[in-house]
Amino acid sequence: MIELLKSEQPIVRVLVAKESAASAPLTEVRKRAEAASVPLRVVPRSEVDQLAEGLNHQGVVAVVGRYRYTPLESLLAVDRPLLLFLDGITDPHNLGSLLRSADGAGFHGIVVPANRSAGVNATVRKVAAGAAEVIPVARVGSLGVALEQAKQAGFWVVGLDEAAAEDLWASELLEPPLALVLGAEGRGISRGVRDRCDGLVKIPSTGRLASLNVGVAGALAMFELARRRSASATL
Repeated sequence: MIELLKSEQPIVRVLVAKESAASAPLTEVRKRAEAASVPLRVVPRSEVDQLAEGLNHQGVVAVVGRYRYTPLESLLAVDRPLLLFLDGITDPHNLGSLLRSADGAGFHGIVVPANRSAGVNATVRKVAAGAAEVIPVARVGSLGVALEQAKQAGFWVVGLDEAAAEDLWASELLEPPLALVLGAEGRGISRGVRDRCDGLVKIPSTGRLASLNVGVAGALAMFELARRRSASATL
């Protein structure tokens, strides 16, 4: 909740359960809400439970407005950024999971196409558990055009593909500024997007199943990049 109040996302109001209103964390929420001119109401816990739909809300819930996407140009202008480009991922649970992983791995943003792709909705925000408020998401008309813009800005564009010849652990392409591309489950990266990649890498597996869930695969790839950044920082 504190991160949400720090963000620029629109908040209609904050509801606090009266049974929890005096706790120290909620005192901080009150201060943040007041500073942000967000209305705050103390209500019965049952009302908070109903709005939070069984989540561990700790006695506070926010009613938010429409999600505000970030312009792609703002993400491309970050110093040595790591960006995640999602090609046709329609399951909001996967998008929410990838937002959480992106936050943990230190990625600077996610790019999704406006059509045939999940956007940031209530389900995504719930699964992301706050990450949707701290990881900016750009929504673009064409992912291929967005990747061309990234390449013109100096990015390496690398796609994650189970059929790639090079594995993730050995690739020398994974250096920022980097655009990591994930494709939809089943069909993977589309041909037009694949043609714009500077290289393809795979996550090596000895399992008998064909591939990993896209949320798991994306998390592994992002945290490998986080490991590399941490290792290079200590040299």
